[in-house]
Amino acid sequence: MDKTQYYKAFVAQGPEEVLCAVLKNKEDVLLAISLINGAYIEGIVLDITTDCSQSKSVCMLSQNKEISYFNIHNIAVLTIKQPEKMVVELSRGASDRSMLCTSDNLTVLQLKIWLRNERYLLGEHIQNFNIDHLSLSELNDRLNIQYLFASLKKTIDLIKKDALVKEAWQEVETIVLKRADTLKIKIQNGVLTISMAVNKALPENISNTLEEKILQVL
Repeated sequence: MDKTQYYKAFVAQGPEEVLCAVLKNKEDVLLAISLINGAYIEGIVLDITTDCSQSKSVCMLSQNKEISYFNIHNIAVLTIKQPEKMVVELSRGASDRSMLCTSDNLTVLQLKIWLRNERYLLGEHIQNFNIDHLSLSELNDRLNIQYLFASLKKTIDLIKKDALVKEAWQEVETIVLKRADTLKIKIQNGVLTISMAVNKALPENISNTLEEKILQVL
């Protein structure tokens, strides 16, 4: 496992403490929870409520827009799938800054870490989001890649509402970004290749364009 410095600052905590910290976080944090009865839930926390017997119940929203309820004491394993969003909380203050990418400090390493962690938002089957074919020396290019990822997620969330399209999307395992003057998208052997001018300003309607192009090749 790649142990960067901010991982090393994390300390052991109970599921209840971590879940409460997740709920207070300003951004949604993707979680994976296994219950003692064998059930598996993945999504974001919406609410934690304490009843009259002081038992805490959790309400979660899945990526498929399903709502799940369970008792916090029935958690067997709690996994934070985006730990970079909770560096301060998971280290109990030992780390004083988040690893979130921002326009002020979006380094190549931060971008790659961010993509590696965020790629699950496109689907559990996505094993790699490859940007090795691109020049990452310019900050603007790195910001464009981050914006493109966010636009792609929005697109995928929309097209997966169609059952047939969702099934076809499950066959994609790798996403590759390449540089090209005009937008081109192709799928071959489980690899979705997006070629576009990431060194230029991306259009505001990029999500609509991606949706049109991806639906043509799925």
